[in-house]
Amino acid sequence: MQFIADQLAGLERLDVAPAKPADFDAFWNGNCRLAQETPLDIRGGRIDYPFPGCEVRDLTFAGLDGTRIHTWLLLPPGARQGPVPAVVHLHGASGSRGVPSSHAAWLLAGAAVVAMDFRLQDGLTGSVTGFTAGHELNWASMGILDRDTYYFRHTWIDALRSIRLALETPEIDARRVAVAGGSQGGGAALAMAALDPRVALCLADVPSMCWLQKRVYDRTGGSKATAEFLRSHPDQLERVCATLSYFDNLHLADRIRCPVLMSCGLKDPVCPPDCVYAVYNRITAPKQMCAYPFGEHGGGGAAHEIVRLQFLRKHFFGGAKG
Repeated sequence: MQFIADQLAGLERLDVAPAKPADFDAFWNGNCRLAQETPLDIRGGRIDYPFPGCEVRDLTFAGLDGTRIHTWLLLPPGARQGPVPAVVHLHGASGSRGVPSSHAAWLLAGAAVVAMDFRLQDGLTGSVTGFTAGHELNWASMGILDRDTYYFRHTWIDALRSIRLALETPEIDARRVAVAGGSQGGGAALAMAALDPRVALCLADVPSMCWLQKRVYDRTGGSKATAEFLRSHPDQLERVCATLSYFDNLHLADRIRCPVLMSCGLKDPVCPPDCVYAVYNRITAPKQMCAYPFGEHGGGGAAHEIVRLQFLRKHFFGGAKG
């Protein structure tokens, strides 16, 4: 369909100039050091679960502030023979780490899984740290007046520490650790690929945290809460924009070095395709975009699951079948 081809051509040409703060890299390099140097304090252990041959561990690790971050560590049968690749799964907004069976596809593919809760969402993880300012009913704007107090600083550091948990697990091959997620999790996966050079693969579906100023202006998805805050407090616009600039994947894209698989729905009203492409077009690492012309926020749905598994197999299992 020529109309769709023209739409895609326009998205592929989109060139949004970043406005990265001067101390952007210093900010994130410091946070990454904290994530690596602070003890994980892993607690919990193996539980009984009806997955024959798999090992299921119900764990928590400590956030920088001491919050216990609830996490699954799932090992496929192959882990008994030697280290296996792993997928660090980052869930979408209002979700949680799920239940072990939520991650069965990765296990069947032969990969271990690390899946953590984002704070104060639908899992078991709360937050020792409180959040001032912003919209109390939506975490996307909590603590938004300062980069150090912003909600996503805490959750992204938690995510960095979940990658560390994977890398330090003896049954996992530290050379083959991927990050994956959709929406909120897709945005976090891109950020993790940018912030931790040990990440070997990134699978980011319908990602959030892309071209944030436009998303706030258009009131799409979770950014609507920030727009509501600014409607009540227009005098805080510059402070809010300054904070968001540290968490926009538009400014992290050039740090990604691993292969990236991204997807978007061309009819997505939550994470619009122009925002997704604004980031995708700035990635210089090997990359692949799957655009679904009639996909909404579900992207490619079940059809895209096959693409994800093939991408993992190609890069982590040499394309081997079976």
